[in-house]
Amino acid sequence: MKIAFCGTRGLPAKYGGFETAVQEITSRLAADGVECEVFCRGHMYKQQPAAYEGRTLVYVPGSTNRSLDTFVSSIQTGLHLLSNRKQYDYVFWFNNANLPGILMTLFTGIPMSVNTDGLEWRRPKWSLPFKLYYFGASAIIAKLCNLISDSRELSIYYRKRFGASSVFIPYGVPQLPQVSSVRAAEILKQYGVEPGKYSLQITRIEADNLPVEAAEGFVDSGLSREGYKHLVIGYSHDTPYSLRLKELAARHGEHVLVCKAVYDADVVTVLRRYCALYIHGNSVGGTNPALLEAMQLCPRVLAIDTPFSRETLGELGEFFTVGTLASDFRRTIAASDHSKQLRQRIEQLYDWDAVADAYVALATGNTMAVKQPSLLNSGKV
Repeated sequence: MKIAFCGTRGLPAKYGGFETAVQEITSRLAADGVECEVFCRGHMYKQQPAAYEGRTLVYVPGSTNRSLDTFVSSIQTGLHLLSNRKQYDYVFWFNNANLPGILMTLFTGIPMSVNTDGLEWRRPKWSLPFKLYYFGASAIIAKLCNLISDSRELSIYYRKRFGASSVFIPYGVPQLPQVSSVRAAEILKQYGVEPGKYSLQITRIEADNLPVEAAEGFVDSGLSREGYKHLVIGYSHDTPYSLRLKELAARHGEHVLVCKAVYDADVVTVLRRYCALYIHGNSVGGTNPALLEAMQLCPRVLAIDTPFSRETLGELGEFFTVGTLASDFRRTIAASDHSKQLRQRIEQLYDWDAVADAYVALATGNTMAVKQPSLLNSGKV
């Protein structure tokens, strides 16, 4: 087979959950002899090799205007698929914002599925026109396309809101690097924290992820007086919202630490392993890869109280609302260490091999090929 993977920024993955998903899925498919072609946004890659670890890479220019990049690159990808439609056996699109390219793919007649992403129109950072576009795109795609949802709660939402069924396929988690105790100590010293004496949030600094509110909750909890610090990883550029976080950190000295985004697996592994608690504030929906990665290592997870968080964590998480964050921090710090149980839950429910099998099953129409049937519903949600 030859399968196209469209709508993400490309490979190698260094931006977000969809890119990581495509990297993990295609690595397994390519190893099994499936020809995988991954579309990449050319302006994001200085080096543009024709292949990456057995996958063919196709570059479209995209747009340097961040607001238009997804829209423009989807059109460019759709045109390529139209011109070369006889080459492909199946197409997977990721993210409903790629509506133009998805519609163009329908015209090619190539079998296709769309991974819907979360409820993007609820994100505060988007303007009203984009929210309307994204909601409208989701409604159209729900009526015309085969859907993939990365959480059961998202599948339920699409059925209730748009009357559309979808196949549930979650994400997996990466293999953890082996980090020596010497290197771990160096990383903790670099970030100015001590084992078990800091709370951690690794996220994009955006309003729907609640990093400012989380930092304020930590400050109000008074835990800094007991030697705890709050570490936020993910700062990339100044916005009105991110500047609020910087200002809060400046007011509270060494107790609230805000650092740039980091993609070094050793660093994020160590920071997760030695934190007292991990806080997850992503409120938009779907299964969040960062939450899954936190569950691999962190002793306690304090998550925004949404159906999506509860689906992922089950009974092993602590949950917060913005209004009670200060007391939620204290309650979670005092909770038992659940690292072993959290890791077991991840291993049972979120496995990349099973996820890759589920994508192959969709592309071939052979749902019996899935190794772990629980990951791919018999029928649709």
